[in-house]
Amino acid sequence: MKSGPTILSAAAIGLIALSPLAAHAHPMLVRSNPAAGEKAKEPIQISLWFSEKIEPVFNKIEVVDGVGAHFEDGKPTVDASDRALLHVRVKQLPAGTYRVRWRVSAADSHKMEGSFSFQVAR
Repeated sequence: MKSGPTILSAAAIGLIALSPLAAHAHPMLVRSNPAAGEKAKEPIQISLWFSEKIEPVFNKIEVVDGVGAHFEDGKPTVDASDRALLHVRVKQLPAGTYRVRWRVSAADSHKMEGSFSFQVAR
C-alpha cells in the first residue's frame, strides 16, 4: 500500500516544521528611519527596527555618500528599551543620496546584512 509511507512522510515533515529548530528565524529589517527611498530632511540618526532582538555586539551601520565618504558619528547601539532597534548618530548630511549598509547579530549568533538608500533634500 503506497499511502502508508506518504502519510508517514507528511507527518514527519509536519513535526520538523513545528520543532524548536524551525522556530529560530533570522533578524530581518522591518522598517527604518529614514525609510528606504525616502527624501529626508537632515536626519540626526539612522534607526533600524528588526523582526527580533539583536545582540549588542558585532553590529554595524554605515552611512556612505556617492563617493564613499562615511557619515556615522560613533558606533551603532541597541536601544535599551527595545532590543530589536539599532541606531547610529550621523554627522550633518549635505543634500544628496546616501546608502545605509547594516549588519546585525541574532541571539543564535547568525549574522544578517543588507542595505538601502535614501536622499537628503533641502
